Amino acid sequence: MTGLAKSASTLREEAVDWFLRRRESPDDPMLAAHLDAWIAGDERHAKAYERVRCLMGDAGALLAGDQAFLAKATRRRGGGKAKAAAATIAGVSLLSAFYLADMPMRLRSDHMSGTAERQVVTTPDGSTITLNAHSAIALRFSKEERRVVLLRGEIFVEVAPDAARPFSVEAAGGATTALGTAFDVDMRNEATSVTVLEHSVQVETGKQGQNGRVHENQRVDYSPDGQLGSIETVDPSSVAAWRNGRFIFEDRPLAEVVETFERYLPGRIVVTRPSLRQKRLSGNFDLSNPNAALADLAAALEIGVVKAGPYLTVLY
Repeated sequence: MTGLAKSASTLREEAVDWFLRRRESPDDPMLAAHLDAWIAGDERHAKAYERVRCLMGDAGALLAGDQAFLAKATRRRGGGKAKAAAATIAGVSLLSAFYLADMPMRLRSDHMSGTAERQVVTTPDGSTITLNAHSAIALRFSKEERRVVLLRGEIFVEVAPDAARPFSVEAAGGATTALGTAFDVDMRNEATSVTVLEHSVQVETGKQGQNGRVHENQRVDYSPDGQLGSIETVDPSSVAAWRNGRFIFEDRPLAEVVETFERYLPGRIVVTRPSLRQKRLSGNFDLSNPNAALADLAAALEIGVVKAGPYLTVLY
């Protein structure tokens, strides 16, 4: 599609995509060069990109991703009042950052769920997709394919039969193709997990030799660089337990557990110690009261908690 043939929505989607890629890889010179070429190729590209950049707000985006800043805000010298004040300032600033940072996602997605909100979507083919809290998807359906792009969070998919059109979910560079099945895809910072409840799926990451068949009551993780992990057996009662308001996990690192809690609590949860982030644990929590569940988790681990209103929680 050439410049003048592009619709306003197409230009907007392209600008959002470029902005997010640039924000995720700010030090990539090749990406920067390609972005500059795209902007120079059409004056409408430059205008669309500038609108997206202004909408996002560079400062807000930086703050939302600056974990070091948030950790330091709770370790300021002084008494409890000084520490609480610093954390509160960080929390209020973070709220504004989150609001701005979510705008491009709203432009890219067809369906989004909010914090602590689960949403059920019926696709044009009759399949059902349940979005976990703080998740987003885009649908790419045509006469030839059924494709769901997981932009954020976690989904549980129950696929309607259609032998002529494969059903796939794209997430973090990998693709999961259903073979008549129900399955869960959970996209996190450090890995994406695919768990099968019925039948099987084919998982491919785009990296040579990295693909595998995952069967009922099995799970596999793949990393952002396309490395496929080993397939492991899981307890079927824990598969997508979040659909029933429970969070069940076994032998998972705290960093991964915290990501799930963040979907049910506004703002950020920061774990300041690397060793604590890698600590492995198991648990079964009620998601109807995520604040109490997180407090119970912190108490069980005997770790400190600093909370700045509803927007920032620091575990140390």
